[in-house]
Amino acid sequence: MTLFSAIFVMFLSLAPVSWAAEPEMMPSLDMTNPAALQEATRVLEEEIKLAARPQTYVLIDLAANVIVIKGRGVELHRISIERWSASHLVQLTSQYRLNERPAVNRRKIDPAAGAEQDPISLADMPTAFALQFSPPFVVQVLSHPDNPWQWTLQRGGTWWRRLRSWGSFLWTEDKSSLPSLDLTVSVDQAQSLAWTVTENMPFLIRRPTMP
Repeated sequence: MTLFSAIFVMFLSLAPVSWAAEPEMMPSLDMTNPAALQEATRVLEEEIKLAARPQTYVLIDLAANVIVIKGRGVELHRISIERWSASHLVQLTSQYRLNERPAVNRRKIDPAAGAEQDPISLADMPTAFALQFSPPFVVQVLSHPDNPWQWTLQRGGTWWRRLRSWGSFLWTEDKSSLPSLDLTVSVDQAQSLAWTVTENMPFLIRRPTMP
């Protein structure tokens, strides 16, 4: 079976759950690029497994510069990636599970307000955070605060979280380098992603390929 045939068969397998909402599975796919076809096949094989279960999962599509949140193969939400960088991109071929969701920027309780307090909302979500996965993998999500001082603190916090992540693996038997991915999105989209993800949520990475 050729790569093109494999992709077509997998597309038909997903069609019952996604045809109406998502007629184009990978609109940025270059059908003349064998490496791109192979990468698309790998991702679609993993998507078939996830779409068969009643769960929400995330596809970070570096070829199309988007983060797509899906359920049953149907696109639920799309986040544009402004820019990204990665280390050890060749290793990002697994299905990753999120260890824990980002911490919420909880508001201070006002004693004068009594027992009734406003519930946590999207505005309470962080605008910069790290996502830790199993197998070991780190995604740093950044945004563009309006205040330059906030941007400096954000970058400093990112490097500190990265050093802690790398340090936790220095004493393990596996000395291979930890793959990581930096994503820059808008402020509201960063908060939206932090609001959406949950512990143990599956993530897939679609890597870009050269012609």
